[in-house]
Formats: sequence, structure tokens, C-alpha cells
Amino acid sequence: MTGIQIGIFASVFGVGLGVASLIGYVRWRHWNQQLQTWQDFATTRGWSFMARPGFMYSAGTLEMKGRHAGRSFTLETEHRGQGKTFHIVTIIRHELGDGFPREVTIRPEKVGDKFLKLFGVKDEEIGDESLDDALDLRNVTPRARAVLLSASMRRPLLNLARVFETFSIENGVLTAEVIAVPRTTLEMYGLLSPVRELADAVRGARD
Repeated sequence: MTGIQIGIFASVFGVGLGVASLIGYVRWRHWNQQLQTWQDFATTRGWSFMARPGFMYSAGTLEMKGRHAGRSFTLETEHRGQGKTFHIVTIIRHELGDGFPREVTIRPEKVGDKFLKLFGVKDEEIGDESLDDALDLRNVTPRARAVLLSASMRRPLLNLARVFETFSIENGVLTAEVIAVPRTTLEMYGLLSPVRELADAVRGARD
């Protein structure tokens, strides 16, 4: 290898190393910001918090557990995919308790569901146009219909469908997720507000 070739190789290697270091630094900053936000959020509420650091390019995972509206609550991140399809999701799980009918299953209504409706393939409906358009409903018993149509429940359900493209309520447990990780307290509040609003509405209806 000639001196010129060695120089070119060294330059390319140096640039590559510099870019890698910059990417690693940015991700390290983001990780520490997330870590501090989650830790402070958990501490001020008396919730437990656990973090598993990643290595350079791979962000770690975060987990927060506690109780809200008298029911268990979990917030955690999860790695999915690999290579160009790699992404991190934040998953929220909240038990809604006996105040919410366990038999009913609720998911957001997707574009595909709306298309199928044109051909007569429909989910169950409860008679509220906004809720029927926003939600895919299954196993709607008379009790479940009454609960879902109550004045206190309507707004939280619509807000849940507005914030989360992916969520489900099955067997009385709400599971929602987003392809993002809150890095500030404001982002954390924005993510959790619809979930807490629904949990409060269920507790209010039960009381």
C-alpha cells in the first residue's frame, strides 16, 4: 500500500470514526435525557423505575410501574425490528378494574375497517356516531353499551383513539403503544393523559 493510499484510508477511517462518535454522542444525550425524565416522573409519584442501558447505537430500555386510580399501571419501552426497520415503542398497560365491562373488546377503527363497511362488513355499533366511527367494538353486551354511552366515558374513549393509533382494551386491561419515547415531562404528560383520563372515568363510574 502506497503512502497516498494509506493517507486516503486514514482520512476515510477518521471521518467514519468521527461520524460514529457524533451519532453515539447524540444517542447518549437522548438516552440520558429520557432516563432523567422517567426517573424523576416515577420518583415524584412513588412509582418504581428500572433502566437497562444499551450499547452506543442501541438505546436501552426503560420500565416504570405504579398505581393510578387504584389500579396497577406499567409504562415500558421495547425494541422491535432490526437494521433499517429497527424502532423503539413505548407501551402503556393499565388495569381498568371491575368498573369497565371485561367482556367488551375495543380497538381503534382502521382505514381498512372503514373500507370493509362499504361492503357491509361491520363491527358492532352502540348508536353514537363518533364512537362508532373511531372504535372497533366486539362483544358489546347491554351493560357494556350502557357504560360506553355514559357521559363520563365518551370523551376519554375518543381522546384515546385520537392519541393512539394502536391500542386495545381486552379483559378489562388497556394496552396502548406509540413509536416514540418521551424525553420531557411535557411529552410524558401528553402520552399518559388519555390513559389516566379513562382510568379516572372508570373509577368515577364505579364510585
